[in-house]
Amino acid sequence: MKRLLSLISQGLGLEKGCLEKKLGEKPQGRLQANYYPPCPDPELTLGLNVHTDICALTIVRPSEGVNGLQIIKDGKWVAVESIPNSFVINLGDQIQVLSNGRYKSVHHRVVTNKTQKRVSVATFYSPRSEAIIGPIEELIDEQNPALYRNYHYSEFLEEFFKQEGTRRMVKEVFEFKS
Repeated sequence: MKRLLSLISQGLGLEKGCLEKKLGEKPQGRLQANYYPPCPDPELTLGLNVHTDICALTIVRPSEGVNGLQIIKDGKWVAVESIPNSFVINLGDQIQVLSNGRYKSVHHRVVTNKTQKRVSVATFYSPRSEAIIGPIEELIDEQNPALYRNYHYSEFLEEFFKQEGTRRMVKEVFEFKS
């Protein structure tokens, strides 16, 4: 995670350790295994509905040779190909806010298939509850005003759970309205 955060920081024109520092000491990690059995009618069932990840980064190790993860590209759902011995990296909502929208958290979903089971293991990397998240000052100027207000990550989580049962629009709650 540290290496990825360093590369993303550099991609934004920031010092190597900037994002790691902004996410705070002792970040939270969570591991989740997902099992999707074959589905006789995959058109009727989603494995996981459309969403963005509320964390900073997600690393996914998918089943080899079985596609299921899809992302929205140019308004269409596109399969993320399963490549042997590889990982899929999703940028989460916290990276979108910290980058002031320069990097977007990816909208994605998981679909089932008719004949093959699919297993994925995801590692989620999040700030601690007390971390203050907001656009990094070096990324704000007259041409690029702050898009989000600062918040404690605990506020973000509170809003996430408050929106349960809806199509969650959590980071949008923290946007400055123009």
